[in-house]
Amino acid sequence: MAPVTRDEVGRPSSSRSLRCTILSPMARQRTASPPAIDDPAGSPRLRPRFVWRVSLKRRLLMLVFMALWTGMVLYPDPRVLVTSLRRLAHPPVDVAAVRDIAATLPDDAAAIEAYSQKYVKYEYAWKLYGKPWYFPTVREVLRDQAGDCQAEAIVTASILQAKGMPYTFRYSFDHVWVDYPGKEMNKLEDPATAFVSNAGGQGWLGSLPDKLPLRDVIDQRVRFHWTPMPAERKAIWVLGVLLGFLVGEQLIDLIWRPIPWAARMGRPPKKDRAAAEG
Repeated sequence: MAPVTRDEVGRPSSSRSLRCTILSPMARQRTASPPAIDDPAGSPRLRPRFVWRVSLKRRLLMLVFMALWTGMVLYPDPRVLVTSLRRLAHPPVDVAAVRDIAATLPDDAAAIEAYSQKYVKYEYAWKLYGKPWYFPTVREVLRDQAGDCQAEAIVTASILQAKGMPYTFRYSFDHVWVDYPGKEMNKLEDPATAFVSNAGGQGWLGSLPDKLPLRDVIDQRVRFHWTPMPAERKAIWVLGVLLGFLVGEQLIDLIWRPIPWAARMGRPPKKDRAAAEG
């Protein structure tokens, strides 16, 4: 009977197994336990094998991938987004499209705005255009008789301009509206929250907002962009972002390795394992 010895972690082992361990460095590396760390309570604990180190470059690439994925899911045709941004910078006021409507309305800005709000039924861009955000033309709004705040604003501005009445476009982070002399201010249409305006001859980016109701902005974005978003689009976006995060942060191995069939795929063939074990 082979003499019983104690290995370096206190387990009994035979001289034969000890001799195999000495003669097989690869096997020793595979079977050796990680070094212990002294615990303040007095009991040793094993050193963790996983070290999480991700380079800054890799994380930047991950963010770029997430941004591209988000754009592809939200705007499969990027030309729609480019067109909307151009119209945002240069609102497509169309006097000819509303000339007949303007002739039937009084020279009262408040009455004109009330007419536009009644004529343009509020509808989410997701439902109307299949996009989270879209800046329509006046003719598109008149055709659909529906749209969001910027659709109503562009119709109001066109009618006011057709009548030669003054107005000002104002954009905040959660609303687009038309301002005019004598307009009553409310919480949603507060000039102090506007970050874009064509007033004062300073251009659209003339000044920063004096107030930024961040909670209201987030609530509005979720309500108008995320909530009405189709469920399949949400699922595709979440899966892509999640996969990009797992790959970018090198966390995919933590999910892959515990899977039995995945672990077998990563093992070398039997003949290679036999050669490694000596």
